[in-house]
Amino acid sequence: MVQVTAKVECTQKEQAWDGATRLAFGPDYRDGRNAEWAAATPSLSVQMMVLDAVAEHFEHGGKCTLTFTPTEDVDGTPASGEQSLGESGE
Repeated sequence: MVQVTAKVECTQKEQAWDGATRLAFGPDYRDGRNAEWAAATPSLSVQMMVLDAVAEHFEHGGKCTLTFTPTEDVDGTPASGEQSLGESGE
């Protein structure tokens, strides 16, 4: 898996329960953003529940960069389903 960077917009920010906020993000469509990973109109949906103190750093309509980076399991091997760059997967 290679690193993929997506330009996103906060499309939802609402109180989930006491002390937690639900955030949702969708693709930023302006000026051909995300063209490097989307063949046409980009499709992306990410939601997360965060502590209110974390949610304070996000604004509804605010723009962010979301980066997907390969990770390793605790033992240092590529996580399940991943392969290192250069591996054929065969």
